[in-house]
Parts: sequence; structure tokens; C-alpha cells
Amino acid sequence: MKTKHIIYLFIGCIIPLGFWAISTLTIESDVNAYNLAADQDLNRYQAFVAELGGESNAESNGESIIILEKKSGWNTLQDFQTLEQIRTFWEAQPKVDKASCITNLQYPKQGFFRPQTEPFLDLAQPLRFERRMEQWDRYPDIIGKFISRDRQYALVFIDAPDGISVESSQRFEQSGALKQGIDIHYLQYDLIQDELSALVRHDTIWMAAISLCLILIGFYAFMQSLRGLALIALLIAFNIALTFLVMYALSMQYTLQMITIPCLITVLSFTDIMHMLYHQHKEQKASKNDKDLRHKILSAVRIPLLLTSLTNIVGFTLFLIFSKNIHLFNFSLAAIIGIIIAYLSSRFLAIRLLDKQTIFIKREKFSRLYAIHNKISNWFWTRRNILLPGFIFAFALLVIMVSKNLTIDGSEQEYAISNSNLTKGHDILQQQFFGAKQAEVLINIKSGSIWNAQTLNDLEQIEADINQLFEPLYINSPGVLAKRYNRYRLNGSPAAFYIPENLDTNTIAQLIQYQSQLGGHGLIDSTVTKARIVFGYGNMPLAATRERYQQLRNILAQHQSAELDLELSGPQYLSDEATHAFSLKILAGLLLSIGFGSLLVLLYMKSIRKSAGVLLVNLFPMFTALGFMLLLGLSITPLTLVLLSVLLGVCVDDSIYLIFQNRKETDSFHIVPIFITSFVLALGFLSLVFSSFTWLKPFGWIFFLGILLAYILDLFVLQLFLSRKAIFGSDG
Repeated sequence: MKTKHIIYLFIGCIIPLGFWAISTLTIESDVNAYNLAADQDLNRYQAFVAELGGESNAESNGESIIILEKKSGWNTLQDFQTLEQIRTFWEAQPKVDKASCITNLQYPKQGFFRPQTEPFLDLAQPLRFERRMEQWDRYPDIIGKFISRDRQYALVFIDAPDGISVESSQRFEQSGALKQGIDIHYLQYDLIQDELSALVRHDTIWMAAISLCLILIGFYAFMQSLRGLALIALLIAFNIALTFLVMYALSMQYTLQMITIPCLITVLSFTDIMHMLYHQHKEQKASKNDKDLRHKILSAVRIPLLLTSLTNIVGFTLFLIFSKNIHLFNFSLAAIIGIIIAYLSSRFLAIRLLDKQTIFIKREKFSRLYAIHNKISNWFWTRRNILLPGFIFAFALLVIMVSKNLTIDGSEQEYAISNSNLTKGHDILQQQFFGAKQAEVLINIKSGSIWNAQTLNDLEQIEADINQLFEPLYINSPGVLAKRYNRYRLNGSPAAFYIPENLDTNTIAQLIQYQSQLGGHGLIDSTVTKARIVFGYGNMPLAATRERYQQLRNILAQHQSAELDLELSGPQYLSDEATHAFSLKILAGLLLSIGFGSLLVLLYMKSIRKSAGVLLVNLFPMFTALGFMLLLGLSITPLTLVLLSVLLGVCVDDSIYLIFQNRKETDSFHIVPIFITSFVLALGFLSLVFSSFTWLKPFGWIFFLGILLAYILDLFVLQLFLSRKAIFGSDG
């Protein structure tokens, strides 16, 4: 059996195995798991919260929520009677243990002999109901959990192990309990995760398929060869499949960031194979035999093939080093694996499939393309004294403008599913009840206990500062528990919602005894020496959020003492700080990749001029892409920055191949493979327009314009840097 038959057999076995691995990979669909904070910081925070008997995430208990929207508002006795009918309907459903809302909330107050409770809203007593409604705004700690501030939304909490069933929701819609003017939204976190998981899998497969189809159509339109088209498709599919097979063997969890990996592999594979096919086409007739042909192909592509791979690996290696988070580590490792597989596949498999007999490129003449190129090139050459300084000036101006306006933001919206009924309820919950973000102040009492008048007064002042800085939708703290207890012991009067003036032994004992009933689960530990303040606030830009974080840290430092230790923390806070830090490292990684490619050119070509040319013409498209993102209002986040690494791969690859064609300044450029790779890949990236994620769609056009710009710079500006005469005005 011939060597190439063995290779084809090997490829044929790997592809189905790899795509089976893709279908079985576990997809991380819990948005909270995408926290970019270092695992060490998260573990320390979670250990602290575990001592309090709570969980680090309010959504982790799996409770289902029904959101009832009434545009005219929940205001009248009839409105709340309707709400109670809805609640009782759900509580009567099979496999529902309990349904809770404001209509069955029991309000505690101190009786003569023992504690007593009464309905918070007494629907059977209109006068008592009206009295409570008159005092509505004096119970923010109670009402905020069930009714939104504008009264348009009411929550019903469903305690059901298996969640809300489709049958129950259908019965509800047919029962007549849902009155006219009330819209219902279901919030079930496992269903949201299932939908996100399905979309990530769908986007990965279909965007890769669309991209590959566009690339192959573009290739065939220029090269007119089904055989070449089949070879490229086969090798790209093999590289993607083998990468995912390795990921499966390493038990990697698939994350949203990994959507870019098939794109990256496609870019690198197509570029390398296209150059190899072009040189096979060029040397086919002049070669003595297959061995001589392969030697000529390798002599032309061996070094640029290695250097382009190394350049792309450098950036991801930097990500790997900086990744203190398992998901970022896995993404960086998977990208490096994909790049290595693409290199090895081209270097040792693809080359063995090329021989003197097999024609992979049928088109013989590209005279029109060369004529257009020469015309444009001559235009650039005759105006080089203006264009080169103009290019450098434009580059400096672009860098200044982008750097001045560059602001890093969070990644929350990247995981949002557009046009989904499931996530509409989640959005309402964030905007009206619990906030899009949460933060916490961790409290450690070094001597005494939390139930100390001075300590509680300090915490109350901190809460006032939090209210001023963040305008939170809710806040829960030891101080709130103390105020609830004081209101309870003074017969439930809303005017008594303040910290008791006298914290005697009996009061402290009562606070400890009724801590859970007062809403203190997960808030204070059993030794009453550790606690936390938890608050949720609306979404705001990361820069504004971090500024407020710094102000709050300064406030906490002022209250710090030998007896009281305060620390700003929480998953969202840790993620925000890590997002900013990691984004800067990603930018550094992208710049280092380009710098590394420039350094390699310097070492191999021993030319500062050529090295500087590679640096400038590749930085320009990157900063232009960032500029487009700023103009379009796209957030600069770790995920969007990582996506730019794919664009970097296209730009740097073409520059290095072009440089090594021109080892002697008298050598002519082989513009065909550069043109084909640029045009075809730009076409392939339009597949991003079909993404299910709104934020990803504009990148189809950003990549298209970025690759087009990179082509122009490589073919017409870089060639000026390659010529000593263009730079120094002489051949000497």
C-alpha cells in the first residue's frame, strides 16, 4: 500500500472519530462558571461563604421562578387576590412542593406569651389590606423580594425538584387563572443552560460548516479544481477533528471561547495548504520526480510554515501562562494543540499527498491578477515618498486614538441568548429585583461578636455608602437582620426598622436564636464572628464599576480596625477585576505575537528594515479592528480580544510568507497564494454573521475589512519596506 493511501486511510478514520468527540464534549453552559477570577481567589471566597452556611451564588439552588407582568401594576385588592389564585394553582400542581409569593407571606410580631404571625397582606380584611398598602414603601426589605419597585412585576417562587413542567404551564394557560393584562415569564436556570449549551454546539458546528463552504467555493472559483478543493476540505476537517479528539481525551470542558478554535484551525490550515499547492503547481513540470518536487515545495514553505505556527503559538502560550482560571487555561491549551496539529499535518501529511501526477490547481494563467497588482504597485512605488511617511503618521494617529478611547468591559452580554423567551425572565429579574451584578463585603470579627453596637453602626454607615455609590436593588446584612428583629419585637411597626439602641444579653441571644427566621441563612456563621454584606446593583460599564469598587475599598479601609477586618469580594467583583487584568494581558499577548514574528524576521533575514515592516503592517489591521469595534459600540472584552487573535493569524501568516519569498530583493512576489488566502478567508469569516450571539455577528464584517486591509498593506506597503531603495533612496 502506498504511503499516501495509508495517510488517506488514517485521515478517514480520524475525521468521524473527531466529530463524534465534538458531539460528546461537555459544554459549560452555566454562565457563572465563566468567571475569569483566579481559582485560588474563588476558592478562598467560597470557603469563607461555606463557613457561613451559604452558597456563593443565589441561582445555584435550582429554584424555579414565575414572573407575572402586569403593566397597570399590582395595586388593588383584586390584583393581589388574582395573584393568590395563581399561587394556589401552582401549589396544587403535581411534583410542586410549595409555591410562595407575597400573598402567603407570614409577618412575625411579638405576642404576649409567644411569637405570633399574621398575613403580610390580609386579603380577607380590606381595611387591613389598605392600611398595609399605605405603608408599602416602609417595607423595602420585604416587598423587594416579591414585587418590583414600579409594581409591574410579581414573583412566585416554585419549589419543585424537577422544575416547572410543560404540562403544568399548559394547564395554567387553559385554566383561566391568568387574567387579561397579565403576561407570564418562566425562569428555570437548567432550561437556560440547556438552551445556551445547544446554541454553543449549534454555532460551533454550523458556523464552521458555513465558513468551510464559503472558503471552498471561493477556492474553486479561482482555482477551478475539485481535486484541490477536496484535499483542502479533507485536511481542514482532519485538523479540526483531531484537535477535538485530543480535547476529548484530555476531558476538556467546551466553553463559549472555544467557538473561535475551528476558525483559527481553518485559517492556519488553509493558508499553509494553499501555499503548498501553489508551489506544487509552479514546480510540477520542472521537477524530475516526486521526491524532487516535495523537496522544492518544502524549500519554499518550510521556514514560513514553522515561523507562522510559532508566531501564533507565542500569544496563546502567554494566555496559558497568565490563565489562573481553568476555563481560560483549557481554551489556551486547546488553541495551542490546534495550531500544532495544523502545522504537523501540513508539514508531514499534506506534503506526502503532493506528487507530479496529481493536479490540484487547474488554472494556468493569472495574468490579469498580476497586471492589476503591477499597476497598483507602480502607483504606490511612484508615490512612496509621500505614502511611507503618510502610513507611519496614520499608524501613529490610529494608535493614539484607539489607546485614548479604549475601555475594557465585562463579558456578561456575550453569554446572552437573543430572542429567547427563557432569558426574558432572567433579564427582568436582573433589572427589577436582584441586579445584573452582585458584590459582597466580607466581615471578620477578631474579638467579640457581630452583635456589637459599634460594629453594627459601622456596618450601617458602610451600607449608606454602598447605597450612594451603587444604588443597589437589594442589600442584605447583619444590620438588616437587627432592624428586622427590632421591628418584630415592637409589634411589627414599620417605624421600628432601625438597629436596637440597647444590645443587651437577652437581645443578642434572641438575634442568634432567630437568625435564620430573620433571613440570615448564609449571612452569619455559627460563632457570630464572620458575616457578609451582600448587595445587587444594575449593570454599568466596567470602568465605572471598578471606579466605585476603588471608592468602596477606600471606605472599608477607613473602618478597618484591630477588631474589625473588612474585605470587598464576591464572584462578580473578583471576575470584574480579573477581566480587566486579563484583557490587558491578552492585548500584551497579541502585541507580543506580532513582535515575535517581527523578531523572527530580524533573526532570519538580518534586516531591521524588513522586521519593522512586518511589525507595522500587522499592527495596523489590529488597531483598525479595535477602532471599528469602538465605532460600532462593541465591548472590548477578553472574548472579543481573543477573537482578534484569529485575525492576527491571517495577517502575520501572509506577511511572513511574503517576506521569505523576497529573500533577495530581485525575487518576484508570488501574489497568487496571498490573494487567494486573503480573499477566500475574508469570505469564510462572513459565516460569523450567522451566529446566534448578537455580539459576534459584526465580527464577520470586521474580519472581512481587516483581512482586506492586511492584503493591501502586505502587497503594496510591506514591499516598500522590503526595498532598500524605497527606504534609503539608493541600492547601496
